[in-house]
Amino acid sequence: MKRDGFTLFEVLMTLSILAVVLSMLYMTFHQSMAAVAHTEERAEVIQQGRMILERMTAELKGVFLPPQPVSSPAYRYGLVGRSAKEGGYFRDRIDFTASAPPHAYLDQGTGDILEIGYSLDHAPGAKGFTLFRRHDHPGDGDLLHGGRVLPICDQIRGLKFVFFNRDGESRKEWNSLEGAQRNQLPQRIGIELSLEDGRGAVHTFRTQVYLTASGDRG
Repeated sequence: MKRDGFTLFEVLMTLSILAVVLSMLYMTFHQSMAAVAHTEERAEVIQQGRMILERMTAELKGVFLPPQPVSSPAYRYGLVGRSAKEGGYFRDRIDFTASAPPHAYLDQGTGDILEIGYSLDHAPGAKGFTLFRRHDHPGDGDLLHGGRVLPICDQIRGLKFVFFNRDGESRKEWNSLEGAQRNQLPQRIGIELSLEDGRGAVHTFRTQVYLTASGDRG
């Protein structure tokens, strides 16, 4: 006898096979989209890390220290680098005077010398540390505080500076305001910046900056 149509069993088998195929297609599509999103996020983190180091490098190359010590206590020029560590990562800070870069927002007073500082701290609602940049104009007698502080980037794991003198010796801290390094600048500075992406992977960026104004001062 000739059959017309399909049996219930055949229909159910066809639907089951179709469901499996559709599930595989969805999983493949979902994995592909997740891989694309991760690649884009990683590229964004890498671009952000490079941009931060480029900005730091440009500003440190313009570091300013007068040829002769300034007698007025209201003006303090130089570079101060301090080191700290938390959770296995460095949480260093640097403050210095530099020729005002073209992108600086000079909202306080006038002049072409600017106080610049970089530090890490916790920001409300942010993951990990936040990198903050401070800028101010000299004249308040305080190189380390004051001015305007703005967040630069979240999800920072660590920030590390290493200072090298003219003999190539490395130091974790530097202070142009007092002590053996008074009125002196390091010859070069090593910078290490670690950023975390959305999946928790840490990307580390490194560079070295040679200070054009370095050298011993009287």
